[in-house]
Amino acid sequence: MKIRIYRQTEQGLDRIEIEGGTVEIIVNRAAVEGFQCTDYNSNPRQRFELQGAPKFAGVSGPMWDGDAIRYECSATYAELSA
Repeated sequence: MKIRIYRQTEQGLDRIEIEGGTVEIIVNRAAVEGFQCTDYNSNPRQRFELQGAPKFAGVSGPMWDGDAIRYECSATYAELSA
């Protein structure tokens, strides 16, 4: 499983890619990058790939990105969704 986390910085779009085989590895690596896990996705209306994916404070997501799970800050989400 690969998680892509996007966050907005002053220099523009800062992309952090976190790869791991388990949710625990991904949550631990995201914590090192400054993202705290707040919950796990259990929305039955969302894709199978998103079930059990971690949710992080300060970013929107999880969202499916075709081959990865994506998270975005609210500014990036608004910009890319426009």
